[in-house]
Amino acid sequence: MASFTVTSASVADGAAWSPEQLAGKDVSPQLSWSGAPRGTKSYAVTVYDPDAPTGSGFWHWAVADIPAAVTELPEGAGDDAGSGLPEGAIQVPNDARLARFLGAAPPAGHGVHRYFVVVHALDVESLGVPADCTPAFLGFTMASHVLGRAVLVATSETPGPERIEVSRLVPASADAIFAVLSDPQGHVDIDASGMLIDAEGDPVERAGDRFVVHMDREALGDVPLGKYDVEVVITTLVPGEEIAWTVEGRIRPHARHIYGYRLEPAEGGTLVTSYYDWSEVSEEWKNRITFPVVPESSLKATLGILERTVRRRGDSPTR
Repeated sequence: MASFTVTSASVADGAAWSPEQLAGKDVSPQLSWSGAPRGTKSYAVTVYDPDAPTGSGFWHWAVADIPAAVTELPEGAGDDAGSGLPEGAIQVPNDARLARFLGAAPPAGHGVHRYFVVVHALDVESLGVPADCTPAFLGFTMASHVLGRAVLVATSETPGPERIEVSRLVPASADAIFAVLSDPQGHVDIDASGMLIDAEGDPVERAGDRFVVHMDREALGDVPLGKYDVEVVITTLVPGEEIAWTVEGRIRPHARHIYGYRLEPAEGGTLVTSYYDWSEVSEEWKNRITFPVVPESSLKATLGILERTVRRRGDSPTR
């Protein structure tokens, strides 16, 4: 079918929606169109998100029976009253069952969503659909009447949390657990990745302390880094309560992602919370690799190994 042109003062094609078009403000975009096919007798306007995790996308706005003489909708036309719509046009309920424009609100951490803003040129003056029909029914009804479409794509993304936390009750004292976490060799003992081969250094006592860990990336078989050393730099240390660190390797600048543990007394032992935080990682590093580099499953596995290590150290006469 024929294509024609739609533009918007609210958003450029391929760009992110402005705050006005996000959920909470819910201001419909300004739209202007031109070049519709000969024989156009009315227009419909729809805004659809195919990336919504529903199995069928999400319709944010649907307007039918816009007269052929109209080639523009002002920003905010799609409010509850349809105050900016021309006479005769109707808004059918969106997928939230609201007869208005509903702003973008992708789930946090779900990535970039696309919003297809489409002006449909139709060969009838009215589609005759019920005012309370669904956008899908509207689409079905107008499918055989479309002469052309003008398409503009906007985007939106809601950043997810840049931190993972998992917890486990370990049947041991906080001091016994902390003794493992503050010992460089303890880091090797509880490693769930298979990359940590050995460590050198004294048990850490304060923020700023460092020790060396010998790594072997070949254990994962993903990145051809081979064997190399990194320095573990303690960023937080409260004896018996919390320890956190970052890793400094050969590549500059350092990534500055943080690994840590919080310890809280609990019935039956100590509640240990392992966390991984990449909120301070620079854009340069985020462009190099995908964060998080440590999945939640690895944190859970390490907590299990930590419990086993604490138990074995308690049973060993040399520890």
